[in-house]
Amino acid sequence: MARPSRISAAILALLAEQARHAWTLESMQADLAARATKADFSSVFRAVERLVAEGRLHRIPIEGAAARFELPGAHHDHLRCVICDALVPIPCLAARMDLGALQEQTGFTLEAHDIVLDGTCTNCRGRRPDSETRAV
Repeated sequence: MARPSRISAAILALLAEQARHAWTLESMQADLAARATKADFSSVFRAVERLVAEGRLHRIPIEGAAARFELPGAHHDHLRCVICDALVPIPCLAARMDLGALQEQTGFTLEAHDIVLDGTCTNCRGRRPDSETRAV
């Protein structure tokens, strides 16, 4: 069995402090550097990929933006501000759906989902001209 990586351990410690909800690879590298943990981007990338493969980190895929990473826990979905890129956890939206009927209609066996709804947070709402807002 491979020896645990000091970078992996530092990443897990960083995320456990919950200073923010989820991290990009770049924010992890910057926060590690601020703690005097030297790690180049490729080392952070490799450590995160390993932690995701081991199930110790969860990847939040975000269309058109950098993926975010969080510690696994109770499932939830997310709101993302398209201006400041803030990511806010919200209760699971799929819990309100009739997933049994969806599986029956499609023949799919559902295993997982990630829902990220894009919008504008209250802090950024005034920064975006009304002409740029769009209805979903």
